[in-house]
Parts: sequence; structure tokens; C-alpha cells
Amino acid sequence: VGAILVSPVDEPADRAGTVAGLARAHGIPLRVARAGELLVIGAAELRVLAPLRRIDAGSVPNNASIVLSGRIGELDILLTGDIEAEAGAAVRAQLAPDLRTLEGQLAYDVVKAPHHGSGNLDRELMRATRAPLTLVSVGADNDYGHPAPSMLALAREVGTWVARTDELGDIAVWMADGRLYVRAGQR
Repeated sequence: VGAILVSPVDEPADRAGTVAGLARAHGIPLRVARAGELLVIGAAELRVLAPLRRIDAGSVPNNASIVLSGRIGELDILLTGDIEAEAGAAVRAQLAPDLRTLEGQLAYDVVKAPHHGSGNLDRELMRATRAPLTLVSVGADNDYGHPAPSMLALAREVGTWVARTDELGDIAVWMADGRLYVRAGQR
């Protein structure tokens, strides 16, 4: 690990403190991600979209998740962290000019579903991204009921295929010659 990017919201404080302590103990730089910054990691270019500001509605720590828009080779991806509906609306508003210029084209090839597929999401963000693939990072038999049936119904409605880690295990995604490929381990 070369560096750790964190949200500006140190909640819950005990967990934020644990992460900071582990980073110090291992000599790993830790810093707050800033909206607008560009991160280049190997072939990946990732732009930090959020958080833009503190959102006191819903879960403050979830709505302060780092959201990244990235390009890796030919693959365009949106990583939404644990954002809820309020932060999702803010991200959608920020992306609106880009989404409009892509009228009729795919805005993203892949979207990582917010908050493990929670039903507390901005439905219009999912519609606007027009991604053919939505990844849901979720543990099997979790106590939260994720992914939520309402999120899965929305995915069907917008025509995105959902790949879930609780069903498929590890999931690899790549683009070659303009075609999206998915490979999954088995649970």
C-alpha cells in the first residue's frame, strides 16, 4: 500500500483512529481526498468527484464516501462508495453536464452500486449513468438485506446486469476491442 485516501469525515472516530494509527505504524501516508483531484495509478486515471461538502442528512459518514470516476484503458467506471440518496443526487448534479453531452452513448461501462446495493440511493443517478454492468460488493447473508430488492428492481428497469460478490465471489472486469468482459470466481 503506497498511500491511503480517506474521507474528510472522521466517523466513527474509533475506526478512523484505528486506520490512522495503522497507517502511521506502517509508514503509509494518509491524506484526505479532495474533490476534483486526479489520481494516476498505473494505467488507471481516477478523478475524485465527492465528497464536495458535508451532507448532514442521512448517514453523514456514508454520504462523505469518496466517489471516483475513472478510466482504465478503454473501461469507464464509477465507484460510488457508500453514498446514500442525498450524496447520490449531489454527484448526479455534478455529472449532469457530462451525462447530457453523452446523449445516446454510454456514460459508464461499469458502476459500483452505492452502499452494497442499499435501497437508499439516488435512482436517477443509476438511470443517468446508463451502465450495462452494475457491481454489488456485498457479503453473503448480511444482516442488512443487501442488495435491496428495490435496488435490484431498478437495475432490471434500467437494463443493467448486476454482478454480486455474494453470489459470484471475486469479480474481474475489463474492456478489450470495445467489448466488456466479466470473469468471476465461484462462491
